[in-house]
Formats: sequence, structure tokens, C-alpha cells
Amino acid sequence: MTHWKVTSVLLVLAAGAGLIVGALWARAERGREHALGSSAGNRLAASVHRRGRILYWWDPMIGPSSISPRPGISAMGMKLVPVYAAAGATRPGEVVINPEIQQDLAVQLSPVRLGALHKTVRTVGYFRQAAPVSYAVTVRAAGWIGTLYASTGGTAVCKGDPLFTLYSPQLLAGEEELLAAASTRALAGKSGESGAARAAQSVYQSIRSRLIYLGVDPAQLDRIVAQRRAERYLTFRSPVCGFLQHVSIEQHSFVRTGQTLMRIEQLRSVWLDAKVYENQVPWVRLGQLMQARIAAQPGRRLVGRIFFIAPDEDSRTHTVTVRARFANPAGLLRPGMYALVDILTTPLQHVMLAPASAVIHTGTDEVVLVSLGHGRFLPRRVTTGLSGRHGLVQILSGVTSGERLVTSGQFLIDVESNMRELTRKLTAGAAADRQGAGRARRAAPPGTRMKMTHAVQHDGPTRARPPRSLAPSQHLQTGR
Repeated sequence: MTHWKVTSVLLVLAAGAGLIVGALWARAERGREHALGSSAGNRLAASVHRRGRILYWWDPMIGPSSISPRPGISAMGMKLVPVYAAAGATRPGEVVINPEIQQDLAVQLSPVRLGALHKTVRTVGYFRQAAPVSYAVTVRAAGWIGTLYASTGGTAVCKGDPLFTLYSPQLLAGEEELLAAASTRALAGKSGESGAARAAQSVYQSIRSRLIYLGVDPAQLDRIVAQRRAERYLTFRSPVCGFLQHVSIEQHSFVRTGQTLMRIEQLRSVWLDAKVYENQVPWVRLGQLMQARIAAQPGRRLVGRIFFIAPDEDSRTHTVTVRARFANPAGLLRPGMYALVDILTTPLQHVMLAPASAVIHTGTDEVVLVSLGHGRFLPRRVTTGLSGRHGLVQILSGVTSGERLVTSGQFLIDVESNMRELTRKLTAGAAADRQGAGRARRAAPPGTRMKMTHAVQHDGPTRARPPRSLAPSQHLQTGR
């Protein structure tokens, strides 16, 4: 009996000791957890203080529809990324990008500088016949064609080659008068009277000159006088060397006075008509060199000089014709031939230059993003001029030499500006709703139960309605 009592007392003492030890261990654990919680809270507070206030969480891959007021998982299964309030923006429209993520946005900068703007106008053109060396073959007396020697267009002819024969009653009467005047001149010369001889010579020369003006070959008239016999069909010859074009007569056909029977085109020099767009016309000047490349002579550049710029513009293609003259001694350049054209223009000296990729065309304005340093960017309106080589553009106003412009990553900066504007509107709307609810609660009579509508809480992020698509000019508020 005594042994059982001793055992019971020992068991009671052991249980009490266990309770005391457990209480002391629990107090120690609570103290450790409190210390760890305080340390983590301090580190989180320090992190938030260092990086700024968190505005919202979102998934950049989804866009504004993933905005959430608290952390969570997006619809794509990605962890939401916090977006911190920007600090340091002091100008209207200024955008601040964390320098730590500026490299992730692939932001590239390029300075504005003074220099020379070069431009090579590249276009296409077609060779054509030079007008001053195109000859029209006509007749000055009506008649009938006898033999037609030149009947095929494109045939090469030389000066003096026979083209056709013509029977004309007017020319035949002139031949008879010329023979009569020649006989009179011979008789007056035999008479020995100088006055009569001079008068007969004057009449003969007058008739001869009239026939020459009507197109008769002088050598043929000499032959007629020597033979003392008129020829019914007179031969008309080519006045120049070239190629036959537009032969409009046939053998034994009737021709009228002044009718153009054919044309002879000379190709010792040709024209090249290049089509220049209206935004390229300010670069083109008279006297500039024009280089042409044709398929008939690969690897060779033909050089001509601009002598004509058309005063009008083609309303269908919005191009202006620029014409240059090219020498063609070998006859390889043919009318209608296609050519690739380079016009070597005169550079613009001492102009403000900037990369063309830095200019954002909004439809109504031209905007650039100026880097202010330390991740700060300011949109600014500019006025551009001519575009040149190497991706450069002339800046007429808006920036100064030495300022650095964003040439890559403008879209992402624009998205960041748009997101902050959207967050500001959403935050302002939520604050207005809370203020309205508070005023309604204060204005309600005592004892009245107010039915408030609360947002349904989900385990995942709260979805916001996607913003309406805005133009870049609405996202980036420009400032001077």
C-alpha cells in the first residue's frame, strides 16, 4: 500500500514538472517568433521605403486586365509583379523608369548633334528619245509616191540615203522653168551683152533656189540641167543619220503639202526621265549628276547631268519628272529601256541631326523622348525637316545640340506612362467612391440600416477592366 502511494506521488510530480517546462518552452518560442516577425517586418518596411510605395500588382505579359490591389497568381499562372510609385517626376508628362529595369526595357539613347545631312535619291526611270535630234520628213509639194526605199520602222539610215521618189506636177513645172532659164542664160552669155547675161543668171538662180526650198536635192538639179531633161520622179534623201520611226506612207500613195511621211530619230544622245517623289524633290537641283544602271550593262554606272525638272506633278503617282542627258555613242541605250537611278544631291551643312528612329509620329504631332538622366524621360514636340542617309533626320525645332533622345524602347516607356495614368484614374475613382459612401452614411437617419455593396473577394487577383486603347499622343503629355 505504501509502495502504491509513493508511485502516485511521483507521477503527480512528473506531470507538474512537464507542465512547467512546456509553459516555459512555449513562452520562449513566442518570444523568438515575435523577434523574427519584427525583423522580417523591419526588412520589408525598409525594402518598401527604399523602392517606394507599391501601387498595384500585375502580369506584364497579360497587360492592364491583370491589375490587382494585392499579390497573387495571374491567369497565366505567373506570379504578379509589384509596381512601385515613381519618385522624382517634377515636370508635366515626365516619366520615371527604375534604372534597374531600364536595361530590361532595351532603352537606347543617341545624342542630337550639328552636322551635314547627306542624301542619295534612289528611284527608277526610263530612257526616251531626245527631242532636239528627232527629224520629221515632210513634203512641200503635193504629189504621188513612186518608189519607197525606207518602209520599215527602226531601219538605220545614213545622211544622203534615198528614202522615196515623188512625182509632183508643181516640181515638174519647176524643172521645165529651170531648163528654160538655163537655155536663156547660155544665149545671153554668147551675145556678149553683160546686162542681159546678169539678168538671165538672176532668173536661173531664182528658179533653182525655189526648187531647193521645195526639197529637191541640189545635186539632182545639176544633173537635170546637164542632161537637159526633166525627171518625172525626183528622189528625196535622208537629211541625217538615225533610225526610221513612224513610217506613214506606202508606194504610189498620194501625199499632201506639209504632210509628215516619217521620222528619223538620232540616238547619239538620249534622255532619262526619272520619277522623283514629292518628299525627295527638295533635294534635287539642276546640274546635279544622275547615275543609271541598266540590265544591258551590268556592273557599269552611266552618268548624266540633270537639265530639266518638270513644273507639274503626276496626280496618280505623286512624282515629278527629273530629266538628264546621257551620251550614247555606241547606240546601246534605247528608248523605253528601264534603269535604276541614283541622284547625287548636295549635302545640307550645319543642321541639327537626330536619328529618325527617335521620332514618334502620332498622326498630328512629332514627339521625341528626351533623357534627363537617372531614369527620367520627358516627351517633347519637335518639328522635323528633310530625311537623309544613315537613318538621320533634320530637326528644325524642339531640341538642342547635346540632348540625348530615346531611339529604342519608346513603346515600353509609353506603356509605363499609360499604366501610371490608368492607375491614377482607378485610384481617384476608388477614392471618390469611398468619399461618396462616407457622405451617404453620415447623411442617413439614425437607426437606418445602410445596404452597402462590397466587392467580392477572390482567392486570386481582382480583375480590372482593360483600358481603352489610347494614342501615343494621349499617353505622353509633352512638356517644354
